[in-house]
Amino acid sequence: MSDATKPPEEPDSVEGSSDPIARLIRLAGPRPPVPQERMARVRDNVHARWREAVLRDRRRIVVLVAASLAAAAIAVAIGAGFWVRNRIRVTGARAATVVRTEGRVLLRDGGAAETGDLLVAGSGLTTGPDGRAALRLDAGPSVRLDTGTELGLVSTRVLELRRGGVYVDTGPRSSRASAASAVGAEGPASPIEIRTTLGRVHDVGTQFEVRLTDDTLRVSVREGIAALSRDDRAYAVPAGTRLRVDPRGAVETGTIALRGGDWEWVLAVAPPFELEGRTLRDYLDWLSRETGWKVGYADPSIAANAATIVLHGSTSGLRPDDTPRAVLPTCGLRSRLAGETLFVERAAEGGGRE
Repeated sequence: MSDATKPPEEPDSVEGSSDPIARLIRLAGPRPPVPQERMARVRDNVHARWREAVLRDRRRIVVLVAASLAAAAIAVAIGAGFWVRNRIRVTGARAATVVRTEGRVLLRDGGAAETGDLLVAGSGLTTGPDGRAALRLDAGPSVRLDTGTELGLVSTRVLELRRGGVYVDTGPRSSRASAASAVGAEGPASPIEIRTTLGRVHDVGTQFEVRLTDDTLRVSVREGIAALSRDDRAYAVPAGTRLRVDPRGAVETGTIALRGGDWEWVLAVAPPFELEGRTLRDYLDWLSRETGWKVGYADPSIAANAATIVLHGSTSGLRPDDTPRAVLPTCGLRSRLAGETLFVERAAEGGGRE
């Protein structure tokens, strides 16, 4: 065996050892054996601590699993809440459809209103300082909300105005009768009613605006007749008239222009005309109703052919008074505005709309 593998020699005596630790161990002598009782006690203590550690880890796992399950349940509940909120919009008795929004428009549940949303009885809309909206009631009429308006839908024919301004166009009597028949309404004479804190307004086939601000009610009529019911009295409001009820209940009437500034906001949020497949006559009838312009023809043959000229395309994004520039050239026509009459002429006959 080499020196590298030879085991170390034991020192001859404690006194001769050069290793102080070895010397102390030799002086101390052998340790007495550990009693069995103490070994059992130590073993039991170690086992108990081990069990506690295992149980603690298991409890931690259980808590983590429970927390994960709770989080998942909350996520499911939130998702279900969104689903339910969206479903609420289309359950119950339908009252109206949102056909256009501009700016901030909120549903009664706080969600943003979007084009195509179905509104049910008991729902409502609120427009912000920059918001406007257009609705189509299931009973047929077009309803538009100005900025800063809060409107509730009691039913397809009854609206509740809490503040702001709302415009109603019940349409020509023929189209109103068709719409009422289609939805099973009480007949073509069934009025649209707007309820306010200062009275109730209903139409007699008309275009009108109802505005409630600072405890003052205004009813302005553009076409036909509207009626205000208040304190067991009825007030007729014909076209070109504005009726005002002040906070004391006093009723005043005055005149209002049928076109221009007071009606500008109505044009700004008008639903687009569904141009595709419609006739030139359909379009010009819509344009006249929206703008208040009368329509004239420079050539009788244009009037004769208006019912057979089929249009294509879209007027989306355009105000009604801006659409002639886009629509008429596709038919080889143009328009010329003279006072309150829009003359339709062939494109080669002169200048465009002034």
